[in-house]
Parts: sequence; C-alpha cells; structure tokens
Amino acid sequence: MADRIDRYFSDYFSGVIDMQIMLRKSELKIPDVVDENIGGGRALNKHTRPLDDMLIVEESDYILQSFIRDKWLMSNFLKILTDEERSMLALRFDRRRKRSWYQVARMLSKSESQCHRDMGLIKQQYNKSLFAEPVDNFNP
Repeated sequence: MADRIDRYFSDYFSGVIDMQIMLRKSELKIPDVVDENIGGGRALNKHTRPLDDMLIVEESDYILQSFIRDKWLMSNFLKILTDEERSMLALRFDRRRKRSWYQVARMLSKSESQCHRDMGLIKQQYNKSLFAEPVDNFNP
C-alpha cells in the first residue's frame, strides 16, 4: 500500500500525471480511418462537428478520465494538509530533484525521524480519506 501511495505522490509532484493527460489527449486527436461509405453514395445528412466530437471522445475515454481523476484526488487531498506537510511532500517526491530524507529534514529544520513520522501520518491520512469504506450510520 505504501509503495502505491509513494508512486501517486511521486507522479503528482513530478508532473507525470499532467504529462500523461497531455499525451493521452494528443493520442486521441489522431483520427481513426474508418470508411463508412462502403458500396453506397455520399451521405447527405452527415454533420461534422470536430470540437463536439473531440469532447465526446475525451469524455468517454476511460484512460484519460482515470488520469484526470488521479490528479483531482491528489489536489483535493493536498488542500487538507498544512503548508509544512505540502512542502515536505514536494521536496521529497519530486523526481526532477532527487532529495534524500537528510536533505529534506535540513530544509525543513526537522530531524529525519520526525520527517519519517510525519510522512507516515500523511500516508495514513491519505489512506483513510480516499480508500475508506463508507460508514453506514443508519441502523434500524
């Protein structure tokens, strides 16, 4: 579980999710060549609305929507954290700048063990907030 959460944090703070969204949108723009006019005349009532068609394709693509959902979930989770916790996550999980726990602790004026404890609490909070089962308050 912790490895999966680490990967989510790393993907979000490194910009991987944004890159995946842009890549998937560009993949969806490549037209599929389908010949709908086999053995018939020219269609007279066929309307072409490229913007509407692209929005429909993007809205119905499962892969793109899962990337967008991941980004939305992480950004909403970060809203409930303190500034110090957000900065610790950003310092530790940005793949573009590899920082050790020692460097992160020095930048935040904390000890390494305190950073590890704080990270454990953040991961527990993330796990509870996103993956918790709904509570049934109605018991007849």
